[in-house]
Amino acid sequence: MNIVLIGMRGSGKTAVGRILAQRLGRELIEMDKLIVDKAGLSISKIVAKHGWEGFRDLEEEITAEVARRDNIVIATGGGVVVREQNVTKLKQNGIVVWLTASVDTLLNRIGEDDSRPLLVGKNQREDIEITLAERQPLYQKAADITIDTENRTPEAVADIIANTKICCLIGDPVEHSLSPPIHNAAYKALGLNFAYITLRVKGIERAIADIRTNGIRGASVTTPHKVTALPYLDHIDPAAEAIGAVNTIVNDNGILTGYNTDGIAALRALKEVTDPSGKRVVLVGSGGAALAIAAALKENGAKLVILNRTEAKAQQLAKKVGAEDAGDLSKISLVARSDILINTTTVGMAPETKESIVPQEFLHDHLTVFDIVYNPKETRLITEARARGCAVVYGYKMLLYQAARQFELFTGRPAPLEVMESTLIKALGGG
Repeated sequence: MNIVLIGMRGSGKTAVGRILAQRLGRELIEMDKLIVDKAGLSISKIVAKHGWEGFRDLEEEITAEVARRDNIVIATGGGVVVREQNVTKLKQNGIVVWLTASVDTLLNRIGEDDSRPLLVGKNQREDIEITLAERQPLYQKAADITIDTENRTPEAVADIIANTKICCLIGDPVEHSLSPPIHNAAYKALGLNFAYITLRVKGIERAIADIRTNGIRGASVTTPHKVTALPYLDHIDPAAEAIGAVNTIVNDNGILTGYNTDGIAALRALKEVTDPSGKRVVLVGSGGAALAIAAALKENGAKLVILNRTEAKAQQLAKKVGAEDAGDLSKISLVARSDILINTTTVGMAPETKESIVPQEFLHDHLTVFDIVYNPKETRLITEARARGCAVVYGYKMLLYQAARQFELFTGRPAPLEVMESTLIKALGGG
């Protein structure tokens, strides 16, 4: 995993990068230097010959090359965030650290150096003020960690970065995930030097090895790796072992333990509305979340029917957890005689928000409907269930509670639930 330093010219990226690289035994890559070397021209001459767009084209080419490397420290140019594709590439295998400083501090650090052409403005101060204002939202969006370098030496900044505990989400895809804002808001609320990032991972064996060797404190595991991660872990929590899938990995000095927080999170969300013990439950779906939830329901005495588009998968899951019945969606009318309906499929998830897995005619006012889809917060199934007088359980609650349990496993501290929930609701658009 790379460490990527972003920020304005004068923010200390190169100075901090040199110290950090030396302490961690890594190579420092200065992207502006690579651009100059490739072009055989100074930055001023590149801009004079090709314009700023020509410089950005060359920067994008260099970014793609650098992002393919591993375990390096990267000091980027100040404008690398101008093109979103640069940030996307750098974040695929890197943690992005934004170094901030005031305009006065940036000017003091730059001094009389006028080797760079101005982007905007008539003088250095005006140029920095306008450029910083334009780039600040881009830096903020890109950053996994933000460090104010005011009144801090490069050594002190490097210390903060080196001592930050990293947690991550591994899966493919991960770009849509709301986990980073939830976890990072919780770390900030408790003043913990932790950061949570996303890593798009195709090969699980390599990813697990990187978690171990890079000292990543914890990882959330999502599709398609919840089952394939198992053989590469040192220990598996009994509940996760019974399910046969993990969604959480904790690293204790190189010893990796797998957990599954999906089932307990779903059960906690459901029990806020109704107790499943002795209730007739129809669960739709057969994926990793369905497995965890089905196991939790059976442990709590539910009478369970599992339905899926592919009947064989429903039967397989039913056999594994001891469900009373299983079948394909031709049996969906069983909902009309059930107490609880749980949708564990992606039907109704953005952008296909007009879809529902269950015809409205089978919903009734003695039914509790739990849709684990959390984006949108108000799915079509939830809307139609409320219209029919059903009690409802929102999918975001399961996401919240599984994240809270992961937070506790990663940090050893009680999760600040109010902060995490308000952050999640805000990320979902409020309401």
